[in-house]
Amino acid sequence: MSEFPYLADDSAVEVLRGPEPGGARGAYRAFGETLRGLKTTMARLIEGPLTIQYPEEKTPVYPRFRGRHKLHRFEDSGLEKCVGCSLCAAACPADCIRVVAAENDPEGRVSAGERYAEIYEINLSRCIFCGYCEIACPFDAITMGHDYEMADYDRADLIFTKEMLLADPIERTPLRREGE
Repeated sequence: MSEFPYLADDSAVEVLRGPEPGGARGAYRAFGETLRGLKTTMARLIEGPLTIQYPEEKTPVYPRFRGRHKLHRFEDSGLEKCVGCSLCAAACPADCIRVVAAENDPEGRVSAGERYAEIYEINLSRCIFCGYCEIACPFDAITMGHDYEMADYDRADLIFTKEMLLADPIERTPLRREGE
């Protein structure tokens, strides 16, 4: 008869446990990892502080850094790439994008599609800079740049309109080179 009456046969697998508390392994776990952490701390103390003088020196960002949003135009025709499909607004988890679409006029086209974004606003005080809007856009109309200096004193100034997003941002943030 099996030790476990609810099992049909002896196919139960014995679970192997870790070492019992105490002994040499327990002492290493208690003190060895602590000493390893202290070694790292002491190595950093020898290096000394690293101070970056912020306004004069900019901290380099990684190439995949997601900063300020930018709307794009076609280079050859100058038409906006955004067709007002609102996929970016639907993908945004923070619900910070507002798109109001309008029909394109055949005489004065704004975008290459049937519609265009009459109103395109991003509330940067709500934005979490996840990049979902960039991924959701089928026309690559919106991208995220490397600019991180967007602080302001008034929340109303953090709502970027279509005209602000179409304007070229000032490139003042250096990029890290590969391997830095």
